[in-house]
Amino acid sequence: MIQQQPNFELLESLLWEPKNGYFLLDRHLERLERSADYFNFPLSLTEASKALQALSMTCGSVKQKIRLTISCKGNITLQAQTLDSGILHIGASVGIARKPIDSQSPFLYHKTTYRLPYTMALESQPEYQDVFLWNQDGVITESTIANIAIDTPAGLITPPVKCGLLPGTFRSQLLEEGKIREELITLDDLRSTQNLFLINSVRGWIRLKKKANRDVWKVVSNG
Repeated sequence: MIQQQPNFELLESLLWEPKNGYFLLDRHLERLERSADYFNFPLSLTEASKALQALSMTCGSVKQKIRLTISCKGNITLQAQTLDSGILHIGASVGIARKPIDSQSPFLYHKTTYRLPYTMALESQPEYQDVFLWNQDGVITESTIANIAIDTPAGLITPPVKCGLLPGTFRSQLLEEGKIREELITLDDLRSTQNLFLINSVRGWIRLKKKANRDVWKVVSNG
């Protein structure tokens, strides 16, 4: 357990679809439980599940992004909004953060409302909609809102969690299915990659293509 924590809540962002309900719900709840145990937050998965089920009855006929937060006292808050293309719309630019993240920070491994490492990385490159993060060893970790998978001759690879990144639910599903595998990705590896994907459970696959002679990738397809 870390000391002198900033004020924060546990957070899960879920995709709700009219025909299929919540995408990867069990994985989201399992991750939420792990984070609650780590930070010593009281959590009732039964209450969270009931609240999500009740909210789903009001979601209508279009895809929704559901924001679930748990306070340090165990209070549950839910918000729903119609799913849009977000910051990684087609044509959005993704660059490389100027400074490394500290892979020892527990907030990189748990989804919370404490976003300082991510906002600092974005502010270091304000001309881009998102940035790729890298750690003190020069190893790529993720972007500020998604896991990364780069295309190699041997298939799609994604960095191991130990590098300092969120164990995304969609990432975990793809690993289990054998569609991606874990392997270290260095800054040089990234810079030589023409095609890659950002992945998360709300947006799915976001495909990016590198601009010629620049360390910038453009979103070419979203979802």
